[in-house]
Amino acid sequence: MAQSAIPTAPHQHSELERIFGIFWEPRGVFEELVSRPRWWAPLIITTILSVAYILAFSYRVGWARFLEREFMTNPRLHQLSLEQQSQLVAQQQRIVAVTSTVAAAVAPAVSLLLLAAVLTIVFRASAGADLRFRQAFSVTCYAWLPWALYQILALIVLFATDPDEFDLRNPIALNVGWFLDPLATSRWWYSLASSIDLFSFWVMGLLALGYSVAARKLSLGRAWLTIAILWAVFILGRATLAALF
Repeated sequence: MAQSAIPTAPHQHSELERIFGIFWEPRGVFEELVSRPRWWAPLIITTILSVAYILAFSYRVGWARFLEREFMTNPRLHQLSLEQQSQLVAQQQRIVAVTSTVAAAVAPAVSLLLLAAVLTIVFRASAGADLRFRQAFSVTCYAWLPWALYQILALIVLFATDPDEFDLRNPIALNVGWFLDPLATSRWWYSLASSIDLFSFWVMGLLALGYSVAARKLSLGRAWLTIAILWAVFILGRATLAALF
């Protein structure tokens, strides 16, 4: 008598395989996350690298250099005397050193939670997507991993560059703003140009792919268009705030 075939469970990748797989075979990773949502590994990696980047900057460059450069681009502070500017740098240096480290530790989790919540709401409302928040958060965390690679590259540049020339907010020549002079360019345009970079489009592509896999009735093209519109609104708003404050 012929034996009936026994169905085998699909292979479950390890966390390390999923992390590397998001760069080489992202669709397979997202398909696995839909059935078994996971998020802690990419979130921990992103948070550790975020804190490491800020601590390394504090050690290598220092917040006094950062604040002095910021004051140079702010015409309002040019009205202060050199002594007043020095006092302001000394006061702000202690505050920024603490708040930046805390922000680096908290920002990844908060940002990814908010992004996943917004995309879940938008795709449910606009496309009738059958999407659970845990799936959305898992997709978002893994799709964000290119920024972890970006931080590794930024750390390399940090220790390979003269501290006086390193720009904390724009360390790598992968965006339009890197080729502009921040002292001769308006804050609005410089912020906008700095947001147009390769890693942003890479992450948006992964988000679009991940949500199209996780959500029913959502095509890749529609996911791409929706995410691109939300991204454009975000960077325009951020550029406006940079110009105002």
